[in-house]
Amino acid sequence: MERLTLLFLKLKERGFFHLIISNYSVQFIVFGSSLLVAKIMSPTDVGIIKTIETFANMAIVLGGGGVIFAILKVIPEHKDLAIRRLSLIFSLKYATYFSLAVFVFFNVLAYSGLVSEDDNLVYWFQQYSFLIVPSVLTMLLIRYYQAIDRFKRISTVVFYLKLLSAVFVLSFTFFFFIRGYVLSMVITTILATLILLYDLRKELVDKLVSERQSEIKTKIVNLSKTAFIAQLIDQLKLHSGFLIANFVILDREIFGYYAFALILTQGINIVASSVQQFIIPKMSETSGNLALFFQKYSMFEKRFNLIAVVIFIGAQLFLPLAVGLVFGDKYDGAMLILRIMLIGWLIEALYALKGVIFLSLGKMKYISYASLIIFSISVPVIYYLDVKYAAIGAACAYVFQNLVSLGVLKYFVHRVSKQS
Repeated sequence: MERLTLLFLKLKERGFFHLIISNYSVQFIVFGSSLLVAKIMSPTDVGIIKTIETFANMAIVLGGGGVIFAILKVIPEHKDLAIRRLSLIFSLKYATYFSLAVFVFFNVLAYSGLVSEDDNLVYWFQQYSFLIVPSVLTMLLIRYYQAIDRFKRISTVVFYLKLLSAVFVLSFTFFFFIRGYVLSMVITTILATLILLYDLRKELVDKLVSERQSEIKTKIVNLSKTAFIAQLIDQLKLHSGFLIANFVILDREIFGYYAFALILTQGINIVASSVQQFIIPKMSETSGNLALFFQKYSMFEKRFNLIAVVIFIGAQLFLPLAVGLVFGDKYDGAMLILRIMLIGWLIEALYALKGVIFLSLGKMKYISYASLIIFSISVPVIYYLDVKYAAIGAACAYVFQNLVSLGVLKYFVHRVSKQS
């Protein structure tokens, strides 16, 4: 009991609970925007919005070129201020050029009809895509704060940025519907990036010179390349269910029900993302001592799994009731889909922290191997279930893919632990 109390106090001192509370608040603000859109719009329009957001989110993740993961690995390993500044400045330049290329690539896909054959959807995606580059830079800057152990500061800054953004987005959405939503999202994302750059302006002036410049840049590039390949395969694996459903489920109202259930399911992933953001730098610091590394990882995973089970039970009991109270019978067609997908979420939560092992130990190639295997096994099943059972099949496919992911990742974690 005494050890648990000391652990709690240490985590509190390091800013973990501040990060969790802040992230939950931010998620609540973001959810408010999403739920308002779902309240105002029809299920069909919700499907359109979810589709453009999904493609944009893929572009944002890939737009960093892997450097966002690289910075979480490199910076905690070096306490030298010159190296940290060098890493930040070089990473920002790298991410800017890479995200611009990704922005062009995804717009070419949209123009070619590979995002959707719906001209209205393609139009809104092209407008929404202007937030890709600033979103990538914002993600990079946030990870830099976390890598240098400034959790409290970045949590507070992000909270207020999202709060102001929500007021702007909700106002524009209420008066101008989807046009207001897209425009306000782009504007607020750009403003957030500029504010974070201003806050870090002193660290963006490279007055200190490190003799290891070439070495650090090479390491960042190599880690970024490996991480990008892993991200590319992982994004295809992660979004394969939605992308297949987008093209296979022709009834757009039914697809909108599936999209709404997916929004709610993904919304509770804030727990996993908060824990990952906190422990990646901590695990990287102990990567030289493997016994301590796996001991700390085991402790984090056990506690997280317990939290995930509690959340799952609560969501199954109360989330459908909450949807009924807020939306009436508008999304009754999504409730069975939601209950099935929550099972998939629980399975996903059981392996959510395993990726930390590969990143912290610099074993990103195993993420690529795992994602490729998961993608290869699950895609044929996803396609069959979607064609045969539409939205219910898509929900079952989500559960199946996460079961496959759990088994494959457990295998690779076991393999890494044996090799280490």
